[in-house]
Amino acid sequence: KNNTHPQWWRDPGLRRNVFWIAVLYFGFFTWGYSTALLNCLQPLPQFNEYFHNPSGGRLGLIYASQSLPTVILAPAIPWSNDFLGRKRTISIGSLIVISGTIVGTLSRTTGMLIASRVIVGLALPFMSVACVCLVNELAHPRLRGICATVNSSMYFGGVVVVSWLTFATLHWHQSTNQWAWRLPILFQALGPTILVPESPRWLVAHGHLAEAHSVLAQVHANGDMEDELVLGELGEIVDCLVKEREEAVGKGMWEGWKDLWRTEGLRRRMIVVTIIGAGSQLKGTSAIASYITPILNLVGFVNPDKIAVINGCLTTCDFISAIAGALCVNSVGRRPLWIISTAGLLVCFAVMTALAAVFAQSSSMPAAYAFIVVLFILRVFNGMGWSPLTHNYPAEILPYSIRARALSFFTFLETSVLAFNLWLHPVAFQHLGWRYFIVFVAVLSALMIAIWFLFIETRGRTIEQVSLLFDFSSSERRNRMGSTFSDLEHVNGKSLDEKRRSESSS
Repeated sequence: KNNTHPQWWRDPGLRRNVFWIAVLYFGFFTWGYSTALLNCLQPLPQFNEYFHNPSGGRLGLIYASQSLPTVILAPAIPWSNDFLGRKRTISIGSLIVISGTIVGTLSRTTGMLIASRVIVGLALPFMSVACVCLVNELAHPRLRGICATVNSSMYFGGVVVVSWLTFATLHWHQSTNQWAWRLPILFQALGPTILVPESPRWLVAHGHLAEAHSVLAQVHANGDMEDELVLGELGEIVDCLVKEREEAVGKGMWEGWKDLWRTEGLRRRMIVVTIIGAGSQLKGTSAIASYITPILNLVGFVNPDKIAVINGCLTTCDFISAIAGALCVNSVGRRPLWIISTAGLLVCFAVMTALAAVFAQSSSMPAAYAFIVVLFILRVFNGMGWSPLTHNYPAEILPYSIRARALSFFTFLETSVLAFNLWLHPVAFQHLGWRYFIVFVAVLSALMIAIWFLFIETRGRTIEQVSLLFDFSSSERRNRMGSTFSDLEHVNGKSLDEKRRSESSS
């Protein structure tokens, strides 16, 4: 039993829960805004003139500078989340983003612009991991699936805002008015989040059991400390942490990182995390999102107004598709969305490659317009699966003991590949043109095979239950997909504790 109304908007406690989740969405909103900012500034004549028309490797360096800090600071991300807490990490990261925004707004040289992106890049991975963890750990179980996937979709909310904001400033007629590009940079400071509750799981892990109980009661049961759901959640968290601490006795810092790959179940999780982290940046959509101007140039679109309008419409399409995908997560399921999204991207990139090749040979405008249409369809397929699931799926398959470390590894891998790609993409498009799309077709083919064989369905489970599915064999998992959590305590006559001990000893 749970002391809440079936409809969350008619329940004060669940409205409070959704409010805090919405506040946390600004973390991903800021990430999306900051990541898309430079792409949206490219069509602005004032920006290009002020920074002497950056292109090729120089443009790639400006892009990549925001992702480079993660490559160095990734090991500190779990420390910040596990020891400082999710709340403090988000607050400190928000202040750093504001500092970087001030530097960027006042930039007078390319060096200052790069410095501002480095400062913002210092905070984004810390904030993103903390927000992913806290959304999953704070949301009511009934709302967690939608709340977590909408969180990822808010990345595109930031992209939409910066796209249309730069389109508006594009029409500031004074060619010498530098606020056409400074204002979009300044708006980067609107997203950071300072005040949020702390994670109940983090509070329990650090001995604040009463406070964790109070937080759970406030956001999940209208303050009822004796609510059955709240007591059950608290018991699950305590039991899970006790078992994980028993397993962690005598282990040093580096052994904690080794734990990511210690058992067969953990290795299966980390393989999936690795595929998603690298695949999200290798599948080609990041190239389109970051370098829309040179891509549209390939099919004859060079007018800044047209490019800005197309970019704004594409980002709006991204946002709507991502929200739609997030709302389908519980009804359709994670695995079908992964498969449909990846297959659709594969077909779209293959068609785009053919259309770009036709335009390169004949300058056919029908081929160019068809290319734009397929570009929109591609963004719809990306929004259906990859957008809402890229950060949510890894978070929900990981147990608490390794969640922060594993998500830090995920962020490190994702941003490392992104940093390399952001430097590579303009150089590749400059030398290979439309042929560069063939690389994305090959990558998506490999991803399709990996997803088909390795990704499992996780809907309808608490975080603890979902993470346990990876500890079972495929036959055990098929038998248990409709089980309750109490049923999951025993598999083939073995208790979960016995299964974990036998797996650890092997």
